[in-house]
This record gives sequence, structure tokens and C-alpha cells, in this order.
Amino acid sequence: MGGVPMKTEEQRPFAAAGGLCGAAYLAANRLLPGLPELLLGLLLGLGLAFLTLGLLPEGLWRRIRRWKRRRE
Repeated sequence: MGGVPMKTEEQRPFAAAGGLCGAAYLAANRLLPGLPELLLGLLLGLGLAFLTLGLLPEGLWRRIRRWKRRRE
């Protein structure tokens, strides 16, 4: 399939969710022109956040996970 392999298997669902949110944004923007801009913006922002989480370097990903687990 080519491309850069994912750093961790935990990040793969985040990257996939980000791609799906981006595709949903493009489809909704094209097919439903009357959809409120707020909803489209939330969908796009969510997709960007998921893609960012999916593309983080492994070291930073591990530090964020440790920080999150410490707060529980």
C-alpha cells in the first residue's frame, strides 16, 4: 500500500476517524449546502484533531498517554 507506516497501532483508529470526518465534511458541504456552518466547522475541527493525534511522533504520543493515565 506504500506510505509511511503508523508509529503505533493505537494511533491507527485516530487517523482513520480523522480521514472519515474529513470525507464527511467534504460530502456534507457538497451534498447539503443548507447545513449550518457551525456543524460543518465542528466536523472539520474534529477531523483535524483526530488526524493530528494519528500523526504524532511515538515519543510524544507515549508522554500524552502517561499524562492522561496519571490524572485518572
